[in-house]
Amino acid sequence: MNSNRENSTENGNNYRRTSKTKKRSSLIFDNKNMPRPQLTFKDTIDNSENVWRPKITEKPNKVKPLAFNLLFTDDDKAIGYEHPYKEELKLYKPPSEFILPDPNTPTFPPSLNETKFTYIDTEIQIDELIKHLETVKELAIDLEHHSYRTYQGITCLMQITTSEGGDFIIDTLALREYIYKFNVIFTDPTKVKVLHGAESDILWLQRDFNTYIVGLFDTHQAAKALKLPGLALKSLLIYYCNLYIDKKYQLADWRIRPLPQELIDYARMDTHYLIYIWRQMKRELLEAANEQPQLLLSIFEQSKQVCSLTYNKEIIREDSHMPMYIKSGKTFDARQMAALKMLYKWRDSQARLLDESPIYLLPNHMLLALADYLPCHVRDVKACCYPTPPIAKNNWRTITKMLLSSRQLPVEPQPSTSKGVVHTTRPTTSYNVHGLPHLPDISKEQQMNVDNAVLLARNLKYQPDILALKDTSNSNENNNVLEKIEEEKRSEEEIAAISKGNELIETEMPGKLHQAEEQIEYDTKKEWAKVNDVVVTDHVLLETKLQRKRKISSDKVESNNVSGRTVEDLTKETKPNDTSENKSNLEPMIYDNDNFKKFCSDSK
Repeated sequence: MNSNRENSTENGNNYRRTSKTKKRSSLIFDNKNMPRPQLTFKDTIDNSENVWRPKITEKPNKVKPLAFNLLFTDDDKAIGYEHPYKEELKLYKPPSEFILPDPNTPTFPPSLNETKFTYIDTEIQIDELIKHLETVKELAIDLEHHSYRTYQGITCLMQITTSEGGDFIIDTLALREYIYKFNVIFTDPTKVKVLHGAESDILWLQRDFNTYIVGLFDTHQAAKALKLPGLALKSLLIYYCNLYIDKKYQLADWRIRPLPQELIDYARMDTHYLIYIWRQMKRELLEAANEQPQLLLSIFEQSKQVCSLTYNKEIIREDSHMPMYIKSGKTFDARQMAALKMLYKWRDSQARLLDESPIYLLPNHMLLALADYLPCHVRDVKACCYPTPPIAKNNWRTITKMLLSSRQLPVEPQPSTSKGVVHTTRPTTSYNVHGLPHLPDISKEQQMNVDNAVLLARNLKYQPDILALKDTSNSNENNNVLEKIEEEKRSEEEIAAISKGNELIETEMPGKLHQAEEQIEYDTKKEWAKVNDVVVTDHVLLETKLQRKRKISSDKVESNNVSGRTVEDLTKETKPNDTSENKSNLEPMIYDNDNFKKFCSDSK
């Protein structure tokens, strides 16, 4: 009896542990009620298509004073600003200690449990970390990013590791306005900054914190030069450290606060062994070049080019929808393509307005389904968008109206989506890095709230550690005010969505219809020209045939005349001379035919 009770208790505990684990995993990857931290940022997020302008106000370690030089294309169109550290990067040369062989063999770092760890979420801690970084020569850096619930993306964490100080994790959501202070360290040419696959990290630092790097060593570039079997950080950890790490948290939601221990350990692993890997790569690069620094210097040069990248906002062009269309493998006619283009632009405009990713508001597969089937009624539009995505809740009629306007176009086939057939002028923006955000399946979501994050925070069972994200409204009066603001905001967003849809219809469809009418008129004229050519050709052939027949008949008559004259002449030539001698020798001939006899008598 007791044993049965113990077994049942143990089974119940196991079930509770399993359910808690599943619930915790769901929060890490798919936390639907997470307040959007960008709503509390002090700096304004500009999602317009205007050129992005750096907001850096101080320039440490400068060779040339800070200046903002706007760059233009050949047709005088602004495309961005010049890199603030362009001159410093151009003059950069790594110190001799980073290109000469190390006197000692690199020491393998201790494990995570044996290494000092510091979590930084206050400005005072940042200042203390900067003082520590001023004393070191090597530091490893990495970032964790989120882009599913924001249009441009936000940097959620920064990891820094030094051999002397251990591992540091900086909460960049709470300290967003103070990260620029790291420019003093990151642009110091006497220190080497080790990153792996730094292309996107460089752009994120510029976009979110106005922070730049001078003196980079990118281990991804070194892995390519050494022709290693794998180029990912996971492969380098196996190759150099004999460590296997599970990358399942690569797609985690890094906005979670407080940060779970699983994510802390995962984030630390990205930089914990990076300095050791850089030293091993440096040794192998020198050995591959017979202890000469040329190969090693080439990696520093390639890393310098990565640092020279500048952030620019994504601009929607006329063919921005084409990569998605080609990837789908579908074949659309003119109506379907017009609908896809219009819906794509409309979705992007709403994503910019709400600061949400376009995929979150209306997933690509739903967008393609709407353009493919071109439903005529709201109920059919809802059938293509099940479960209901956030943007469609209050915009069913707007979407239906855009689809109906596309049906006015004539049906014309479009180019095939086979690879190599359709080419686009500009690929979609992509980042070759680890740590991309999690993209949960929209089919699992039923009701999604894209409005005020403070309202969502009140329903959470726990409050975030960041003071700015905590809910401090307790009175009913404040609740009523917030609900009123929420309702007004929804009305404004719905009006904006409808007006944008009408604007796209007014701008896109008249031109499409005009082109279609011109094409129809041109095709009609072309068909009539073909018919006229056929009639003229038939008439010419008939005339030629008749002339040929008349010619043949005249030739026959002429030939008969010539033949008759020749017989008569021959008869005259062969006729004997009419002499008396011959007449006497002739005997009279008896004729049976009276007519012929009369004819001969008349002739005589």
